[in-house]
Amino acid sequence: MSAAPSRPDLNPAAPTARRRAALAGLPLAGLALAAFLAFYNLVDYPLTWFDEGSHLHVPKTLVRFGVYADYSRDGFRYYGPTIGVGPTVMLPIAAVFKLFGVGLLQARAVMALYLLGAVAVFYGLARYLGGPRLALAATALLVATPGLGLLEYGRQVLGEVPGLLFTVAGFWVWFAAWERSGWRRLTLVGLLFGLAVVTKNQYLLVLAPTLLFAWLANLVYYRSAPQRVFLVPGLLTAAVYLVWQATVVLFMGPSTASANLALLSESTAGAALVFSADLMRRSLGELLSLKVFFGLLIPVLAYGAFVAWPRSKAGHQWAILLALAAVNLVWYVTASISWLRYAFPALAVACLFVARFFQDLTDDFQFDAAALVRAVRARTLTAPSPLVWRAVWLAWLALMIAAPLGQTTLKIVRPEPNGPLAMADYLRAHVPADAWVETWEPEMGFLTDHDYNFPPPSLLPKAVSYIWQGGPPPTDFYTFDEPEPPPYVLVGGFSRWVGVYPDAVLKARYELVTAIGAYELYALRP
Repeated sequence: MSAAPSRPDLNPAAPTARRRAALAGLPLAGLALAAFLAFYNLVDYPLTWFDEGSHLHVPKTLVRFGVYADYSRDGFRYYGPTIGVGPTVMLPIAAVFKLFGVGLLQARAVMALYLLGAVAVFYGLARYLGGPRLALAATALLVATPGLGLLEYGRQVLGEVPGLLFTVAGFWVWFAAWERSGWRRLTLVGLLFGLAVVTKNQYLLVLAPTLLFAWLANLVYYRSAPQRVFLVPGLLTAAVYLVWQATVVLFMGPSTASANLALLSESTAGAALVFSADLMRRSLGELLSLKVFFGLLIPVLAYGAFVAWPRSKAGHQWAILLALAAVNLVWYVTASISWLRYAFPALAVACLFVARFFQDLTDDFQFDAAALVRAVRARTLTAPSPLVWRAVWLAWLALMIAAPLGQTTLKIVRPEPNGPLAMADYLRAHVPADAWVETWEPEMGFLTDHDYNFPPPSLLPKAVSYIWQGGPPPTDFYTFDEPEPPPYVLVGGFSRWVGVYPDAVLKARYELVTAIGAYELYALRP
């Protein structure tokens, strides 16, 4: 008698096949979700602000005047936002402005594409390091972790996410070329790292020591690859950065090279070498908070040392990533102003180590829910059971991802009222286009075409010192109503925070015209 045909619901292999099909579709589902989170309500979340507004001045000025510079009432400013974010961001946005007009949506669409690219290459690197399950977990952590802020920063015209894209792409190509280290691949690695450090100087701060460590560790301990694997990318990274810096000094601005170098040095002064005990304590508190992997960062990176210990290609590659995270975090804690954004590269790389930590604890994220149910029904389940521990660890990981991702999704779907755009609409309707408006809210200089005067770039480091280190207030260096009071003053979140427009002066000489969101518009009394 022939056997009856098996039913899919009774076939032991059927659930496995369905599970494999579901796992195969997860990357596509994740990409679709990432695309939604990258593009939905792109203008309204997050609200545009000081840093993004200053960066947006450069492509707008390039399109309007053909000059790669910032612009204020006193003319072109060649240093400031022009060096805060590199041409890898500014030029594509300028090209989009040329084709589709100047607008916040156009600029942020470019950044959303950078965001999706960063997510995709991060998944590729993670899959290379630990397989598809580690890649899914690490990429989900990258997108969801609130202390990292990938979606918030990636939807704005900032340098963190484009720099991450080039850095991660460089590591992916580099690690894959470890054994087939042809000159073309190594050249591509150096160019990708070079684009990262040109995009944002912060990546130079972490990549240069990391590349040096990779080479020395290979000489002394790992011996996992030929010397050219390290020397070619390192030298090319330095070359790309130096070429850009030479271009900035020699050709940006009408002054001599020495004058341009002085302006460059003045503009880059700021929050890189602070060394404050109070800020160090604040930095550590931020890293140990729930918004950074539920407080697991330090234990996970300590576990990463064991992952990097074996003298193998894989051990060496994990060690390089660990070195990048360590370099960034040491600087962030000891010398920065304790803004968690300055730990962005380290926290992005740490997602790989968090995923690896949970992967090893759960045997590649394996969990037999049916076995757990059977054990509970049979009352044979004990607390030390591997089933219990796997359930706990996987539930913890799911909570780390789902809870903050849900909060961020809600902010994107239901954003707060858009005060910057509302104030821009008011200015266009009620303030003459050629009126002189004094403000330190650069985003307004992008959103409208009024004749804005912004405080000089040299005032920004003084404002940073005032806020974070208790230095003298910016008003000691800048008096906005001398020698001539401006007809209008626009006060917003940033200028109010640093106190550059004193309330006493505004009350004495100006009348409040309107208040919209965080902005207040004042007009000079007759």
